[in-house]
Amino acid sequence: MSKVEIKKVICTFCAGNCGVLVHVKDGRPIKIEGNKEHPISRGFICQRIPYAIKWLYHPDQLMYPLKRVGERGEGKWQRITWEQALDEIAEKLGTLKEKYGPETLAVTEGTVRGALFWMRSRFCNLFGNPHNAFHPGVTCALNRYSIGQAIAGWRVCDKAMTPKKTSIEKTNCIVIWGNDTTNAIQRASAWIMERRRERPLRIIVVDPRVTKIAEIADIHLRLRPGTDCALALGWANVIINEERYDKDFINNWTMGFDKLVERVKEYTPEKVAEITGLTVAEITESARMYAATKPAWIIGGLAPDQIGLNGTRVEQACAICQALTGNIDVVGGSIMPNIGPRNEKGAFIRDSVLELRDLLPKEQRVKQIGSDRFKLMTWPGYELTATPYEKFYGVPAPAIHRMGPPAPLLWRTILSRQPYPITAMISWESNPMLWAANTKIVYEAMKSPNLELYVVNEYWMTPTALLADYVLPIASWMERSYIDTIEDFADFAIGGEKAIEPLGERKEDYYFWRELGIRMGQKEYWPWETFEEHIAYRVKPMGMTYEEFVQAGALMSPLEEKKYQKYGFATPSGKFELYSSILEKLGYDPLPFYEEPAESPVRTPEVAKEYPFILNTGGRFMPQHHSEFRHRGMGMREKHPDPLVDINIKDARELGIRDGEWIYIETRRGRIQQRARVSDRIPRGVVNTEASWWFPEMPGKEPSLHGVWKSNANVLTLDDPDCCDPLTGGWQSRALLCKVYKL
Repeated sequence: MSKVEIKKVICTFCAGNCGVLVHVKDGRPIKIEGNKEHPISRGFICQRIPYAIKWLYHPDQLMYPLKRVGERGEGKWQRITWEQALDEIAEKLGTLKEKYGPETLAVTEGTVRGALFWMRSRFCNLFGNPHNAFHPGVTCALNRYSIGQAIAGWRVCDKAMTPKKTSIEKTNCIVIWGNDTTNAIQRASAWIMERRRERPLRIIVVDPRVTKIAEIADIHLRLRPGTDCALALGWANVIINEERYDKDFINNWTMGFDKLVERVKEYTPEKVAEITGLTVAEITESARMYAATKPAWIIGGLAPDQIGLNGTRVEQACAICQALTGNIDVVGGSIMPNIGPRNEKGAFIRDSVLELRDLLPKEQRVKQIGSDRFKLMTWPGYELTATPYEKFYGVPAPAIHRMGPPAPLLWRTILSRQPYPITAMISWESNPMLWAANTKIVYEAMKSPNLELYVVNEYWMTPTALLADYVLPIASWMERSYIDTIEDFADFAIGGEKAIEPLGERKEDYYFWRELGIRMGQKEYWPWETFEEHIAYRVKPMGMTYEEFVQAGALMSPLEEKKYQKYGFATPSGKFELYSSILEKLGYDPLPFYEEPAESPVRTPEVAKEYPFILNTGGRFMPQHHSEFRHRGMGMREKHPDPLVDINIKDARELGIRDGEWIYIETRRGRIQQRARVSDRIPRGVVNTEASWWFPEMPGKEPSLHGVWKSNANVLTLDDPDCCDPLTGGWQSRALLCKVYKL
């Protein structure tokens, strides 16, 4: 009788990196459960795990390398070997590099199915590419990390994927800002519920919708979408004017308080009420509750990051609220991590060391697309924040792969060939036809003859993969070993082993980047033949083996509060900069301020006459995730078969729309259809679509491309560079203007 083996694996169905135990018999997984001994996830699993085995063995999973033999989008493919694919890709890439320079290559990334980005950065740095890597992180928390590094030397407001249970257990007030925890990161939601059952916990929710967490909140602030920065500055006004701020922290550990005082005078509760649609009482009472209940913690979501012009200013203003109340680097507040695991023998090797940043010539860095305009998350901002960080911590600054030139510039560069031709693109585990704004221009760029080489690494034949020249099958989380530092922002390293050997001819991401690198003359820089050897290399300085690391599940840094009292902050001044000297050097206003979204009832009232509803496009829902798990036959799609758009019951009645029927949602960019979900859980005048819908059961060939045009919310979104966040290039996916009507 065959023996059942239990493998300690890391699930990367999302960015949560939960530890799981995969029971394997005869080379096949037969059961998956949470690993209760895992230091981070502590046995938690979400709704996706029960479907994982059916997902893995779904017949539509890609198993073999494919080469296009027809026109892009025609759906004609030839099965080839990995060796042939890599040889041909390398030859073409070498020809394009010789003709146009190494900057001719772009890389796109998507959902974090594992933060293995150092491999891409290593390849690109050795290739001489100026880091033309485009990803949704620009509108998905990385702007939060970048502004945190500028003003505090580290991230300040957490995203819901990274909170430790220790902090949730210790906090007395949690602010859930633009985040539906139940459908986004269930682990945090579960721990918040557990914490509230044990003892009193104040909960403030900032969200136009009535989410499950909002139902139990002490205060629910249903603001007008896109006005978050005004609310945060209104809080700062109340906290300062009523002297509810932490005077010791402000006097000893911050810079620019006097200038902040002048700025927030503009944001009285009365003025903020006018902007946000909240009442003066709601603004003042929530600010007082937050300031009075310590430790308090702001857990941010993606919604504020996706409002375009003001996106990063929201994060700056929220971080300032944390500083004003002294909730910086305290357990239960905004704990600022150490720089990574270490012991008496040595330190874990971080992503930033592996990227070989210094091998990229300075003259190439200035060629990065968008670095002349969107400076905080490109080389100018990185270099200004890296200098104090490295002087302070004595290690390379958090990985350069967090930088993200804005995707709207990529499509325009491909089409215009300005400022230089981008002729090659690699999308790895990325579906930009679904995640990138303004799908029509994305499609136009991918179909353009200017794009001479397009390679996609994937699990499925997605709408994006259908437009590629080569589609390569990549191993999933059960088919690979793993190590992750959450892009160097965590103070821990997570690791696990593979459960089974890769199915078909699937290969790990590491295999792709290493083999392509070797073919491009980089052999000496890829010394580890297997990914397991690479993991062993990274833990060896701590006196550990690969096997010991896998059994541990994670390496943790010791928990230490108020480290600034010993070391200060990793900023030019050594203090928390309420008035940012780095933003000032980059040519930006050093203080946060409120600005209307580029498209809104206030800024563009003439547009609002034809498009009277405010549109959000970020609805998430379990067990599906971003553009994944849309295939029928494994249970996830059956649980949520169609895309839903939320509309208020009174608005629906006036428009003759009934619950469950298909309706159109239209903006100036295009039109899609989703099923109406009619309720009073969304305010009047606001609609909320689910994002990233495609239909694998629909034809793959053009014009369908698996139904990418039917319900994909990014058909509606705004990506004009003039409407993007000036600091980061983040585009507008929320607070847009639309109209809705019956089919």
